Amino acid sequence: MGNSAEVLVLSDRYTASLVMSLLNEAINAALRQRDVPQVGTAGSSSVADALRSLLAPKAAQAGLAPNDTHVEPDALQELVSRLEHAGYGEIIGSWIGDGGNKPIEPQQIAAALGPLANDLSRNSGLPRKRLVQELARFLPTVIDRITPHGKLPHTVAAP
Repeated sequence: MGNSAEVLVLSDRYTASLVMSLLNEAINAALRQRDVPQVGTAGSSSVADALRSLLAPKAAQAGLAPNDTHVEPDALQELVSRLEHAGYGEIIGSWIGDGGNKPIEPQQIAAALGPLANDLSRNSGLPRKRLVQELARFLPTVIDRITPHGKLPHTVAAP
């Protein structure tokens, strides 16, 4: 067995990989929790597509299948930063931390995302108003599920 530093790096890689692989599972669980159909006529829910585009934009742009899409730590950190800068740090903190998830209003999501909401609307096919309503509805659960133990996923560089 290697020294403790090697074991820690392997553990961090495993944890990051495991957390990042949970995006599709987290989205589907959030949809099931709210009784939303997970698959539409195009093979995926517009809401799920919008969530994937927000949390894994590179994978979404590359057209990866939902099961091959992982949380992109930079995208998640950008979302956290947007919410914090808009004054909603306490709300996003509740989704990441242990305990209950505080709700967020659609107008708060719209304010935090700014023009990104228009891009997500266009890419998902959802009208902007409905998009921010759905994001407000599902983001707390999805973020909570992809941040187990109150930690943001991160990438671990290979040694």
